[in-house]
Formats: sequence, structure tokens, C-alpha cells
Amino acid sequence: MQTSLKPLNQQVVVITGASSGIGLATAMLAAERGAKLVLIARSAKTLKHLVARIANTGGTAIDVVADVADREKMRLAAQAAVDRFGHIDTWINNAGVAIYGRLDEVNEADSRRLFDTNFWVSSMVRLLPCPT
Repeated sequence: MQTSLKPLNQQVVVITGASSGIGLATAMLAAERGAKLVLIARSAKTLKHLVARIANTGGTAIDVVADVADREKMRLAAQAAVDRFGHIDTWINNAGVAIYGRLDEVNEADSRRLFDTNFWVSSMVRLLPCPT
């Protein structure tokens, strides 16, 4: 069976961690290629600037201020995507946490935060009810 993907310019793409790094680069490239974007990050100010930047280049994006570890905020982000664009085609779980230091110097709380964000958030998103 062959899989056929929609062209990016026909997709609604949700990107977590969209305000910097890989998330920002992904958002800019997806906008350049015509995707409609739902951008999620914790910084309202940065997201507003990013949405304006995308709009100024002819793209379409909305911002959702949220911490990806908050299941209800992620549900509301999915609902915002559907309310604005009618559906979601692609969800990119880009937000993540990194810890720098020797293994024997990293405390348990930081290790749990890393695991909760980098593993459970991705799993939790797939368990969200599909908005209609």
C-alpha cells in the first residue's frame, strides 16, 4: 500500500516549542511553503512577533500560549486549530527539555522534568480527544 501525503501548502500544522530553535525554523519553512500554522510556546510576546512575521510574508498562523506539560492547554490548542482551520493534518512535538551536567550531578527532580516533558508530553498528545 502506497501512502500519499498532502502537499504542505494544503496542511494545517501544529508546532510545539515554536518560539525558538528547531521549532522556529520549522515554523518559518512551513509558512514559506504555504502551511497554515498553529504555533505553541510559553512566551506570548515571542509568539505574537512570530505570527506577525509570518503574516508579513503572506503566511497564516495563530498562536497558542501554553506549556506542553499542561494536558488541558494542549486540548485547547487542538481545539483552537480546529476552530480556526477546521482540522489538523500534522502535529509536530518539538518542545523539549535538556539538562546539562554530569549524570551523578543531575538531581531527580530535573531528571523527572526531562522525562515528563520529552516522553510523556508526546504520549499525552496522542491521547487527546480529537476535536470536532
